Amino acid sequence: MESAAAPSSPFKFDSGLSDCCTSNPEYYKVVAEMPNARLIEMTMPPGAEDKPHDHPPHSMYVVKGGKVAIKGPPAYAEADAHEVDMPDGAPPIMPAGAHQVKNIGDNEVKIIFVEALPTCKPCGDIANMVTPFSVSPECYSLLAENDDWITGLLTMEPGQTDKLHQHRDHLIYVLEGEEVTIYPDGNMEDGHAVPIKPNAGIPAPMSAGPIFGNHIMKNSGKTTVKMAFFEMKK
Repeated sequence: MESAAAPSSPFKFDSGLSDCCTSNPEYYKVVAEMPNARLIEMTMPPGAEDKPHDHPPHSMYVVKGGKVAIKGPPAYAEADAHEVDMPDGAPPIMPAGAHQVKNIGDNEVKIIFVEALPTCKPCGDIANMVTPFSVSPECYSLLAENDDWITGLLTMEPGQTDKLHQHRDHLIYVLEGEEVTIYPDGNMEDGHAVPIKPNAGIPAPMSAGPIFGNHIMKNSGKTTVKMAFFEMKK
């Protein structure tokens, strides 16, 4: 029986190192992808250490926090490692660069992050765009942003509905929930029920039309819906 081939890297870094998923598939996996970007889930048990790898700039959300030690080039020496406490729900934005990570705490660490692909292009403007943060602040929290990406969090109780809004390309990670119903263009007679489950990634490009770009959403399940997402700003 042939073993599965290692994933190929879409990146070519000046460091000569591979990306996180290619070099460390036991800890990093792509959970959603679209032409502009990919969403990665890092899961690292206590005591685990990955191999040195490189990243483009990436925005993160800490699903399960803990304590990690980070070493950098050129030697990746223990003496030069710096320790970082990563609390649940933290949204750090990391610059490009190579590093090595070790979980030095007692708990499994799980972090999701978005990486723009080398083929990434602007996804386009939306005339008179209405963001979910402006019309439904009771459901949407803007956690962090830079020039390229917004890190957002949706929290919606059973039966709760947001208001009509738009999105650019975005990638979603389900933290909690069972089902949402999407009403394209706000047409409340044309709902599309979408089953969801924790730890699932969902690509949501503008090219999918009003399902992801212009809609109202309702929590049509019986439990709280909580989803982190990363959205392009241009």
